[in-house]
Amino acid sequence: MRWRQDSRALIEGLSLAIQHQFEEWKLTAAESEVALLLLKGLSLKEIAALRATSERTVREQARSVYRKADLGGRSALSAWFLEDLLLPPAP
Repeated sequence: MRWRQDSRALIEGLSLAIQHQFEEWKLTAAESEVALLLLKGLSLKEIAALRATSERTVREQARSVYRKADLGGRSALSAWFLEDLLLPPAP
């Protein structure tokens, strides 16, 4: 919790950067929502329940996200955003 308080401005900036990237990938509103929930670690079943839709619909939206982003799947989606955040400290 303390980390979130100390990093609030950075987190807000990251959120905006993620949304900007979703726009660059030309994701629909539904695809953007699914992508964000995937990044948060929710399962397809959990996303379907939250969005009051079928798991099949969520699966298709996730596939569309991966295709538009030219990524191989959920792990690649997460890695795309985390890679630069987890760089080793500069010497």
